[in-house]
Parts: sequence; structure tokens; C-alpha cells
Amino acid sequence: MVSQSVETEQSILPAANAHDIALESIYKGRSIHTEHMLAVRRNVLTTDTAMRIASLFAVLSDPTRLQVVYALLRAPSGELCVGDLATGLGRDDTTISHQLRVLRNQQIVAMRKVGRIVYYRLVDEHIRLLLELGMTHTNEISISSKKSEAEALA
Repeated sequence: MVSQSVETEQSILPAANAHDIALESIYKGRSIHTEHMLAVRRNVLTTDTAMRIASLFAVLSDPTRLQVVYALLRAPSGELCVGDLATGLGRDDTTISHQLRVLRNQQIVAMRKVGRIVYYRLVDEHIRLLLELGMTHTNEISISSKKSEAEALA
């Protein structure tokens, strides 16, 4: 019966290549659902892509940088100069300039010069969506934990 289920399992897999078959034999004892394991292997995030995404999240993990990005997200004109950002956030110009340089290097913000004034804006809609989704997610977690606390007290 066991050998029959293994044959059935292998027959429902799409034409597996030699690499998949080799992986299947290596991970047979550790994998419960071979087809799931093979799907994971076929769709694995490359190390390079994972590093770029992790770098983006690492840059956004700094609270001051995140406040700068959020301020740009909510800016009435879609862009702000260093002085307005610094004053609005209660920080000095040097701190904000440094954070904007880091954000520019990570292609999160872009700049344009008008005389001596430099205006910053979010690079594209993806950054805006990422921040909005992050805010939605954290608000859901906050509401969920408050409900759990209320239920525990009841």
C-alpha cells in the first residue's frame, strides 16, 4: 500500500525534471507532501532578490526614516523640502538630510532642485502602497490584540 501511494504521488506531479526527482529522493523522509515541497523549490525567492527586499525593509525599519517617508506620503503637494520636513518632524536639518540621502540611495525617494531648494518625493506608487499596506496591517494587529485582551479580561 505504501509503494502504491508513492507511485500515485509521483504520477500527479507535473513532468518533473531530473533536479526535482533528485530533490524528491533526498527530502523524502523530511517532506510530508512531496508536491508541496517541489512547488516551494520551483518558486524559491533568489538570494539576490531576497537581499534587495530585506535591504528595503531594513532601511524602512528606522523610525526617523519611516516618519520622513510617511510625511512625504501625506504631503499636500506630494513633495517637501528639507526645512519643512525637519521643522514638521521636530528634527534638525542635518538629521533629515542624512535620512533623505539614505532613502535616495535605496531609490525610495527622488529629488528635484529649484534654485537652492531641494524637494523630495516618493519615487513611485509602490513605496506608497507598501507603506499604506504596512499601516493597515499594524492597525489590524493592534485591533486584534485589543480584542484578545478584552476577551481575556471578560
